[in-house]
Amino acid sequence: MLTTKPSPLPQLSSLPLRVGDPPRSAWGRWGKDDQLGTLNYLTDDLVKKTIHSEIKSGQRVGLKAARNGIVFGILHFKRRGNSLTGKVIALRKAGGIAGRGILVDYAEYADLNGINYEKTKAHQISVDVVKAILVETRTEVHIGDILFLRTGFIQGYLALDQSEREAMKMERQWPGLMQSQLTAEWLWESQFAAVAADNPAFECGPHADPAWHLHPMLLAGWGTPIGELFDLEGLSRMCKKSGRYSFFVSSAPLNYSGAVASPPNAIAFF
Repeated sequence: MLTTKPSPLPQLSSLPLRVGDPPRSAWGRWGKDDQLGTLNYLTDDLVKKTIHSEIKSGQRVGLKAARNGIVFGILHFKRRGNSLTGKVIALRKAGGIAGRGILVDYAEYADLNGINYEKTKAHQISVDVVKAILVETRTEVHIGDILFLRTGFIQGYLALDQSEREAMKMERQWPGLMQSQLTAEWLWESQFAAVAADNPAFECGPHADPAWHLHPMLLAGWGTPIGELFDLEGLSRMCKKSGRYSFFVSSAPLNYSGAVASPPNAIAFF
């Protein structure tokens, strides 16, 4: 999939790379005409290596979208000069998304550590907590990983009655990754190929700090797909059962034009 070798990773504070580009954007890092962004990390060699290192038992679990969820929303945001339609075409030609996935199971961590929070209300998950979860689960972050964050939102949503669900839609609150400079720097330096969560936006809602809104930075600035409303309950059980929180994952977004997103058609292999 890799078409152009990237330049060495610059500091986030040095972005954008070119005069006139949007703040904190990395346009041009993979070449002038690149449309894949961070999906360029998923080279054929990396995918082959990941298959051998992550698939041990052959067990698998589907990562279906949760009840009308829109996932891998690579068309959620558009800025001047950034061709997102071209990105969809390039992704189709590349054969979809495949690589090493890692699960940060915040909902499980909170249960084990007595952290009480409402799963359909605003709740900020800091990078320090994410790092603590990775340490506890003995999970290393590799360049090109696909990050999955389980916030417990799906559990909370399914427990609501219809009137509560309608009220929640108006409030637009949910647990998620905290918006901050530390969060942005960690995501940038980790060099994820894509990110996803079981909530409506990956990041928490409403924004903890609008100055560090993650969607435009990830999607339009870095070319990092964001998966939303993934049902990660089965994945959580499989990770707990197997004792490891890394796996091989593949996703083949639907092949049709004019869409702003696609169901993930994703499967995790252990």
